[in-house]
Amino acid sequence: LIKGALLKPGTHVDLVGGFTPVMRESDDDAIARARVYVDTRAGAAKEAGDIVQPLASGVLKPQAIVADLHELARGQKKGRQSPGEITLFKSVGAALEDLAAGIAVYKALGSRGSREVGK
Repeated sequence: LIKGALLKPGTHVDLVGGFTPVMRESDDDAIARARVYVDTRAGAAKEAGDIVQPLASGVLKPQAIVADLHELARGQKKGRQSPGEITLFKSVGAALEDLAAGIAVYKALGSRGSREVGK
């Protein structure tokens, strides 16, 4: 469990293991101290205990989720604002992320004239 009280300025936390509303990887203090980013707002608010529970208790307000991956990738929202800021990214996994990874691997293999990994 990531304890917010132990996070030093400038820390970035990636939470990718908990994928149900009852699973937690961080305590409420970690969420409260960090600028929070998610892979998808809908998925995180429904499936991620690290987001669902703090939203339910009022520790995290919906508007305090700074951005999702789509907004970050399009440059609509900014990431880290200062070197000392604590940032936290919560991913529950989205099919689009898997598709993007698959496309990247396919293109990399194709550029080498191969269709098999390791050749």
